[in-house]
Amino acid sequence: MTDIYIGIDPGSKNCALVAWSPTGGLVAAWKPKGTMPKGVLRLRRLMTEIGAELEKLDTRGNWIKGIAMEGYSMAERYGQHASGEVGAAIKLAVLGQFATDDRRAYPTLVTPQQLKKFVTGNGNFKGEMMSKEVLKRWGVDFPNNDLAVAYGLARIAHAVDADPEGLTQFQRDVVAALDGRTEWIPIPQRRLVRVGK
Repeated sequence: MTDIYIGIDPGSKNCALVAWSPTGGLVAAWKPKGTMPKGVLRLRRLMTEIGAELEKLDTRGNWIKGIAMEGYSMAERYGQHASGEVGAAIKLAVLGQFATDDRRAYPTLVTPQQLKKFVTGNGNFKGEMMSKEVLKRWGVDFPNNDLAVAYGLARIAHAVDADPEGLTQFQRDVVAALDGRTEWIPIPQRRLVRVGK
C-alpha cells in the first residue's frame, strides 16, 4: 500500500489534480480534456471526472492520506461566484469518496498566498511562474502552471499530515498557519458513565 497525497487546483477554467507519494514521486497528473461546458454542466463534469480520478487512485493499491485544495482568492475581481461554485462541486466530489466522518473527506484549504510562500518563500510571487519554481525546488517539470499548483498543494498535504524533515522555516510557517484550515469537525469521544452502583 502506497501513501499518496493529492493537490487540487480548482480553477473554473483550468482545473488540475496531482497525486504524489513521498516514496514513489509523481503518481498521477490530471486536467480535463477538450472544451469545458459552461454553467451547471461544467460543475457536473468536474464532479464526475474528479470523483473518477479519486476512485482510480484509491483502487491502485494506494492509500490517500491527505488532500489540499487551493482556496478562493479574495483579490479576484471577477468570477468569484464561478470560483465558489467550482470549489463547492470539487468539495462534494471529494466528500463522495469517503465516509463523512473521515478527515480525508475535507481538504485542507490553502490560500493562494500560502501556496506561493510554501513553494517559493514569497507569498506575493507571480503565480504564472509556478511551474518554473516547482522545477527548481523539487525537480518536477510540468507543462503548465495548473499542474504545478496542484503539485505544490500535494506537497502541502504531505507536510500538514506528516511533518516531514527538510522543510524550510517558511514552509513550516505555512504548515502552522494551516492548522484547522479544513471543514472537518472531529466527532468528540464519548465517555461511558456507569449508572448505579
